[in-house]
Amino acid sequence: MAKEKIITGIDVGSTKISTTVAAVSDNKVSVIGVSGNVVSKGIKKGNVIDIDAAVEAISSSLERAERMAGVSVSSAFVSINGSHIETLNSHGVVAVSPTQSSEISQEDVVRVIEAAQAVSLPSTREVIHVIPRDFIVDSQEGIKDPIGMSGVRLEVETNIIHGSSTAMKNLIKCVSQVGVGVEDLVYTGIAAAEAVLTDTEKELGTLLVDIGGGTTSMIAFIDGSPVHSAVLPIGGKLITSDLAIGLRTRLEDAEKIKLKLSNEASMFKSGDVTGRKNDDFDLSEFGVETDTVSRSLLYKIVDSRLEEIFRLIALELSKVNLSGKLPAGVVVTGGGASTSGVERVAKMTLKLPVRIGTPRGITGLIDEIQGPTSSVSVGTVLYGVNTMRTGRMLSFDSGRGNMNKAFTKIFDRIKSFLP
Repeated sequence: MAKEKIITGIDVGSTKISTTVAAVSDNKVSVIGVSGNVVSKGIKKGNVIDIDAAVEAISSSLERAERMAGVSVSSAFVSINGSHIETLNSHGVVAVSPTQSSEISQEDVVRVIEAAQAVSLPSTREVIHVIPRDFIVDSQEGIKDPIGMSGVRLEVETNIIHGSSTAMKNLIKCVSQVGVGVEDLVYTGIAAAEAVLTDTEKELGTLLVDIGGGTTSMIAFIDGSPVHSAVLPIGGKLITSDLAIGLRTRLEDAEKIKLKLSNEASMFKSGDVTGRKNDDFDLSEFGVETDTVSRSLLYKIVDSRLEEIFRLIALELSKVNLSGKLPAGVVVTGGGASTSGVERVAKMTLKLPVRIGTPRGITGLIDEIQGPTSSVSVGTVLYGVNTMRTGRMLSFDSGRGNMNKAFTKIFDRIKSFLP
């Protein structure tokens, strides 16, 4: 990487589409173009439901970022989301190729990961990520990079994230119609983790929660590697909907009220509005039937929906036996992380320490991407940077059907996930 290279990340969400363009050199990632939040069309709960509308929104977002960066984008890393995303942990084992020194080679690592990926998935499902969590050489556990070590038996524990092949192909088609090649699809949780989590949090055990408009993505890390991912079909839009019903107003006005309430709460530590909850909230600018409403009513509506989201998250953790195993706590990011009271409700419901995650590890136009809303877009870029730094960039196979080609990519990504 003697000269700067351009990496682009596109966050395709249910409520907004964000594009981030970065110039990458040996020692830094500098953001040179962002699109801001373009209103999403044709996407519902992370899935494409109208290709033409989605293409129009993606094109608009891309044009804005290109204009600011002064470059033309030919390929991008694209986030993927939706309740079709599922995860499983798989074990693989192979005999080390016999050589004079019996050293483990790159080919041995690729073979053992192939063995771990040989799981039974329905024909409608395809793998998005195969992430090595831990290697075992001749019963010695806890090895992160086995290449060059001596041994005769190599094992690996992997985390496999897979999704609906139909949903993936539709998303790829939308981006391709804009004239941009898809370098790779990146699960929203993986992307957000790249941008907001620290190595210490991943090592100790933490849960990342990305609250979007139509979905809430979660991914749990233990010992530096992901162990479970899930997407809940519920997000910030439902809070807006509840406010619209409770105040008998339009969704557009309800969204503005939610944002104003959140902006006010940001002036108070952790969204704690003790002492102001019973004050009246001015609604005169929003065209609601009444000019004022009690803040306590608004917080009751918002808190109820937030509590539902975090109770579903707690249930998901309980199902996979992760309750009490994440001492680093919860990191909340995404557009919903700006909602007033989110930290307070998360702490109360999950009984864990909570912080709001914002993008880190980048330079350039940081004022444009400093909020939690930009985490996935920035994280998608950082995922692309790690891929580029650890191996050659390979063009994305839009069919996702050629598994042999997919395997050739595996090793290029391994080191980006290792501590």
